[in-house]
Amino acid sequence: MRYIFLFILSVAAGVAGCQSTDALDDVFTDKLTELDASGRPLPVSRASSHAYAQSRGDTAAFQGVSQRGTGSFVAPAAVSPGKTAKGGDGYSLNLVDASISIAAKSVLGDVLGLNYTVDPRVSGKVTLQTTTPVSKEALIDIFESAISMNGAVITKRNGSYQIVPASEAFASTPELASSSGLGGPGIKIQAVELNYVSASEMKNILTPISRQGSIVRTDDTRNILTIAGTSDDLSSMRSAISVFDVDWMKGQSVALHPLKASQATSVSKELAAIFSTQDGPGANVIRFVPNERLNAVLIITSRPQYLDRAAAWIRQLDRLASTNEERLFVYNIQNRPAKELAQVLQSVLSGRNATRSSGNEPVAPDLQPASFVSDVSESVDGDAGKSDPFDKKNAKTSIVADVENNALLISTSAREYEHVERLLRQLDVLPTQVMIEAVIAEVTLNDELKFGLRWFFENGNFSVGFSDLASGGAGASFPGLGWSYATNDLRVTLNALSSITNVNVVSAPTLMALNNQKAVLQIGDQVPIVSRQSQSTDNNGSPVINSVEMKDTGVILTVVPRINTSGKVMLDIQQEVSDVVRTTSSGIDSPTIQQRKVSTRVVVSDNESVALGGLIQQRNDLVRTQVPILGDIPLIGNAFKNKTDQIRKTELIIFIKPRIVRDVREARDVTEEFRRQLDFSSDIKKRRGGSNKTEQDAKRLVY
Repeated sequence: MRYIFLFILSVAAGVAGCQSTDALDDVFTDKLTELDASGRPLPVSRASSHAYAQSRGDTAAFQGVSQRGTGSFVAPAAVSPGKTAKGGDGYSLNLVDASISIAAKSVLGDVLGLNYTVDPRVSGKVTLQTTTPVSKEALIDIFESAISMNGAVITKRNGSYQIVPASEAFASTPELASSSGLGGPGIKIQAVELNYVSASEMKNILTPISRQGSIVRTDDTRNILTIAGTSDDLSSMRSAISVFDVDWMKGQSVALHPLKASQATSVSKELAAIFSTQDGPGANVIRFVPNERLNAVLIITSRPQYLDRAAAWIRQLDRLASTNEERLFVYNIQNRPAKELAQVLQSVLSGRNATRSSGNEPVAPDLQPASFVSDVSESVDGDAGKSDPFDKKNAKTSIVADVENNALLISTSAREYEHVERLLRQLDVLPTQVMIEAVIAEVTLNDELKFGLRWFFENGNFSVGFSDLASGGAGASFPGLGWSYATNDLRVTLNALSSITNVNVVSAPTLMALNNQKAVLQIGDQVPIVSRQSQSTDNNGSPVINSVEMKDTGVILTVVPRINTSGKVMLDIQQEVSDVVRTTSSGIDSPTIQQRKVSTRVVVSDNESVALGGLIQQRNDLVRTQVPILGDIPLIGNAFKNKTDQIRKTELIIFIKPRIVRDVREARDVTEEFRRQLDFSSDIKKRRGGSNKTEQDAKRLVY
């Protein structure tokens, strides 16, 4: 059975051999060999379009094979004409593993009709195939690209083209091509004039993306870049040049920032470090150029958003630098004298470091001149121990008092001025005032008051309440005789005294004083007093020369109020009442000053009176009167005479009542109250035996 099948297969092969090519014989031979080796029927060929029917009753029957041919027995042309997609003349390429010589003949010789030669050193094969027809220009570019992969290029020499190794491309002068005539095969050279970017910078841009040796020369003087390559290479490089050769100033963002306190060079270096412009990510993205003439920093960046960031840093750095630069500040004082406040600052700053003062003008008692310079390296609020990043030479503080404008001129750094200004605002506040009402009265000591007013207040039938200020008793000029009491009702006290004796009101002043400031009230005369006498001893009978000085007499009241936080008022009081009498103790023709003086310090509550007394004076009055003519008759004249020898004692009592005035509203209330009291109406009762003059003095009291 097997032999019958082989016979049939041989007959079929013979018939098929008459209608197919030799390739079909090879197929059948391979299949028969495979069948003979396996003894099994052949499978259906994948290349056949149908299978033969299997013999009945045979499970391994042969199915047959089939292969369709192309119907063409001639090789296709390597280059065939056609139409491009745009309707122009074109060519189709079909070169598979063709040598460079055959490809050159088909493209350069047959299609382009050019004379060419192929260097024997050029070897290799190329495959050029196109799916659609292409133009002549594209055909040349495809051919040059294909041979370039084999290290060959096309050059033009003596009117003909040569295919040579790439290393020999510039053995002869290449063709110089214009911008409009880039067509044709071969290596060409073109000079490109740049408009905005320098030739050297453009070379750095094109080198990584162009073929080696494509950039021939850079002319920085005329800003020309010379490039070489095929038409396609030149076109690609010109496209790249057009991308990068743009107006970079139009794309760059530029800003100029003036500086107030910093140096442009220093700030530029700091900004370069911040933005990492040296070797960091910000290199060549942003630049900082110092301008010393304008003391400004020029920012140049290719990213507009960097301008705002750089400007913020410049302001920050300039502000920090301004805290160290020495500047002149003017502080307008509102509530205190300029010299006084300058002296306070001098004391504070000189206490921290050495201070040298200038100026000889006195500002106030016990105060120094106002102008000074202080070398300070620490802040006023005591930042001791903290490191100061600035130089000590920038920490000098100079303060000068402008008396005319009541201002302070302060030359220092802004950082130091912040501390000085904070201290000034705490010192330059509206001072608290004290209105001081004083009554200085002279009380005649009669039989009821023969032991003095203190004994009368303590032991007499007197209902007015006093509180003893034993802890702050007065230190009078006559030791042991001083006393002081606090009372709430001055009017009642004076009425009580005037009901039993004569009360002579010497003075009743009212004055306003600033806290911790001296207030002086003086009512009286200046009396000439001979302080020294001199006479020449060389000449007998030379005149006596007297040195005379003026002495203040009358009522002199000096008060310094000091207010504490609890509302108490400490009063430094100096009270003097002096009279001028004829000198009886010496032969000097100069009056004698009789003084009653008290100097003390007391603490009184607001709107409470304090009474100071104990200054007792005794006068011996010898009064002689007679009847005219009759009193001069001898023997009987004494009957018409009257001789009175009287001892008169008086005690000086001082009432002082402070009233704190904290603001303008309270000052207005005090003024209005004082104005109402100017009607001179008084509730003081008429004193027993009081004269009209005494009554008028009593009406001068102000409560």
